[in-house]
Amino acid sequence: MASVSISELILFIAALTVALGVSTTLMSNVQEISQSMGEKGDGVAATIETDVEIISDPGSPSAIYDDSTDNVTILIKNTGQKTLAADGTGLDVLVDGEYATVANATVVGAPDAAAWRSGDVLRVTVARPLDAGPHRITIHANRDTATLRFRTD
Repeated sequence: MASVSISELILFIAALTVALGVSTTLMSNVQEISQSMGEKGDGVAATIETDVEIISDPGSPSAIYDDSTDNVTILIKNTGQKTLAADGTGLDVLVDGEYATVANATVVGAPDAAAWRSGDVLRVTVARPLDAGPHRITIHANRDTATLRFRTD
């Protein structure tokens, strides 16, 4: 009778040890998943809060492209809730599908501003020669995209 109780006690202790190992592993995995989802949620929130619109007039290509300096200048309005960098570091600019480096970016009406707040307009200049014909400029900011199509003479 005592040998049966000792066998059951050993099996019970073994079962508890296995359960403890499984629960420790599960807790670790749940914490990692929770942290990952929190980070993903922060990224989605930043994306939702960011919204930009190109407000340059495509009907006035001379206001967009200066053929004497080969500069493309566009006006972008921050229509989202998120404040962005006023120097254009958070922007990716594509001209006709090719990446273009921002040469200059300033907030209209506040050229020394460090922040590009909601409702502000940013003047962005990229040095890029363009041929006569149709062109497309695409701006990416925190996964938000705005596109402008225009023609040069």
